[in-house]
Amino acid sequence: MREYSPEELAGVESAQRALSPATESPVTTLLAPETVCVPLDARTKRSVLESLIEVAGRTWQIWEPAVVLEACIERENAMSTAFDFGIAIPHPRNPLPQALGSSIIAFGRTLSGIPFGGAKRSLADMFFLVLCRDSRTHLAVLARLGRLLQVEGFVDDLRAAETSLDAYDLICAADQKLEDE
Repeated sequence: MREYSPEELAGVESAQRALSPATESPVTTLLAPETVCVPLDARTKRSVLESLIEVAGRTWQIWEPAVVLEACIERENAMSTAFDFGIAIPHPRNPLPQALGSSIIAFGRTLSGIPFGGAKRSLADMFFLVLCRDSRTHLAVLARLGRLLQVEGFVDDLRAAETSLDAYDLICAADQKLEDE
């Protein structure tokens, strides 16, 4: 989905939502103030994943953190989830219903860039951890995040957010704008 246009991503998202209608976007539904951490204290790819899993664990919805970590590392080893513009969307390749109470998204921004496997050895400093119990939700979340990242000014505004609450509010506001379109 990395190369999809906003229209193609909207089509994927729409198809998944049609199968499982929701009143809100999957991002707004699965992201919570306590699952956003600015700044995220991490300096390596593994510490980013560990820290994001810990942040997501604040909701008590991660039952097997070691399984989640291993699945995310396995996915990153297969193909990095990093984009050229400093964002990565780590996620397991397959849903993890046995390891999660409910699907969840966590966001973190580090103080400096981290080698995360992006093209041209670009560094990533913003990370959306996507953990889903089913494929439909997984695809809908990835499509929606892809659309958000293509909104003009969103990435720069998110990078400038000073606190966790500022970042959370910004993500929700941008997500709501997409919902209203």
